[in-house]
Amino acid sequence: MKKFVTILMLVAMVLSMAACGNSGSDNAEVENDEFAKYDKVELRLSCNGTDTANDTKAANRIAELVRERSGGRVNITVFNNDQLASGNMQKGLELLLDGTVDMDCHSTSIISSLDNTAMVATLPWLFADYQEAEDVFFGTGGEYMNKILGERGLTYLGAVHNGFKLMTSNDHAIQKPSDLEGMKIRIPGGDFFMAFYEAYGASPQAMSWSEVFSALQQGTVDGHDNSISTCYSNNIQEVQHYFSVSRHTYEAFTFMANSKKFDALNADTQALIRSCVEDGCKEVNKEIVANEEALIQDCIDKNGCEFYYFTDEDVEEWRAVIVDLIDEYKGIYGEEACTAFGVK
Repeated sequence: MKKFVTILMLVAMVLSMAACGNSGSDNAEVENDEFAKYDKVELRLSCNGTDTANDTKAANRIAELVRERSGGRVNITVFNNDQLASGNMQKGLELLLDGTVDMDCHSTSIISSLDNTAMVATLPWLFADYQEAEDVFFGTGGEYMNKILGERGLTYLGAVHNGFKLMTSNDHAIQKPSDLEGMKIRIPGGDFFMAFYEAYGASPQAMSWSEVFSALQQGTVDGHDNSISTCYSNNIQEVQHYFSVSRHTYEAFTFMANSKKFDALNADTQALIRSCVEDGCKEVNKEIVANEEALIQDCIDKNGCEFYYFTDEDVEEWRAVIVDLIDEYKGIYGEEACTAFGVK
């Protein structure tokens, strides 16, 4: 009898251990399933910048966040330098529109080819500082961008600083409006930038970014405008000596998705990507703002570049020349766009 009872006890212990083992296995499966709500998908993201440019930094950070937060189920491969479009920014945008790539990042001036009212964000001396620009692009301005891009089959996700622009020249410092007279200035395109520089007597030349360094080096154009981070990452300081920190216009790099591709993802995956774009952009934005003066100092120390900072009086003098132009383009962009971006 004792032997029988002992056997029963052993059987009970084995069953209990098995039950505990199964329970642990089930718990492990539950733990591993925390990422199962996300689609298992490979996405391609194209951008224009070099390895060290703001848009590429943000794109890489977004890809890292998405991979981490999805447990590796969602993977984004970044193709910078518009390599899928042979360096052509406009072609790069077309690849997003036709679904060749799933996601894309390009500057406001390039996106304006889809809807010219996007250029409202670049009106001269619109934003007081970087924080104001960021707040708008993740607020009412972002909502407006989502609307106009949605009409073209694209989904707005967020934006990272391209930056406040400065003007460069290899011949003379640009301090007064008259300093631009007769200068051949490269612009990315867009009728507003064309009209802006013509108002100061310059000769604006639309040119793809991939051609700019050579054009500046060879004297095909005399100068251009861009953020210090874009200038630095593309070695513009090697071929331009004078930099005028005018902060005359702000541009963003806008992250977008092909709507058909994005809408095919489940709601959790879409929400994940949106949150990672916002977090990634804001993280890189902080680095951009913190590093600007260091980049300027490096250009001075290593390349002997000269920097002139616009004063408040300078800005008033420059704005006075284009008051009527700004009013004209406020009318062109319309009340809805102006209100969304805080244009008064």
